[in-house]
Amino acid sequence: MKFLSAFAFDIKFQWRHGFYIVYAMVCACYWTLLNFISNDYLEKAIILLTFSDPSALGLILAGGILLLERDQGIHHPLFVTPLRTRDYLLAKVASLSVLSLTAAWVIHLTSSGIPQSPLLFSVGVVLTSSLMTLLSIGVVVRYQTINGFILMSQVFALPLLLPLLGFFELWNSGLFYLLPTEGTLVLLGSAFSVLSAREVIYALFILLIWNYVMYNWADHSFKKYVLGRKGERRTGN
Repeated sequence: MKFLSAFAFDIKFQWRHGFYIVYAMVCACYWTLLNFISNDYLEKAIILLTFSDPSALGLILAGGILLLERDQGIHHPLFVTPLRTRDYLLAKVASLSVLSLTAAWVIHLTSSGIPQSPLLFSVGVVLTSSLMTLLSIGVVVRYQTINGFILMSQVFALPLLLPLLGFFELWNSGLFYLLPTEGTLVLLGSAFSVLSAREVIYALFILLIWNYVMYNWADHSFKKYVLGRKGERRTGN
């Protein structure tokens, strides 16, 4: 119930601050852009947009939301309640994943129709959004200004973009398979082709492992830099 309350609070907070309206405009821009791309490049363009969209959404918006909450003094009264850090973090992940998934489906439906493997496509979007949201939280709690956060979030996220070099056939390396975004590209590719069982298992495994690691890092960072700073260290999950 605490998670559901936090999730509902996040949805209302995002709506009140116009995130959904802004994102509707972003989707409209994507749709317009895709209409000018020839069919020869359309598939790669759609995968690239659905790759970058949840990544940017989780990375930038999650940090922006935490900065807004901090400036509005929300964290102090929020954690005086029985709300646990786990519920807070998972609510952030879930609310932004809903926005990310909605945007990804709008982009895909308006440009190429229903994905060939809707479930795998959706899972790829959600796991990527959650990964970037947790990364963003782990970074933003360390900085007091939006400029500091934006700069350092790009530094942390840059290595995760390396699989795009292989996607565009510029440079391939077996090391890319250690990065979660390689799994993202595999799952997003299911929108246009059938994946083998091996590809599905690999993509799910690498994304789930990285999500687990990133969750623990974000949880530790939040407790140390937000709750600890207020003298409210909590060890419960």
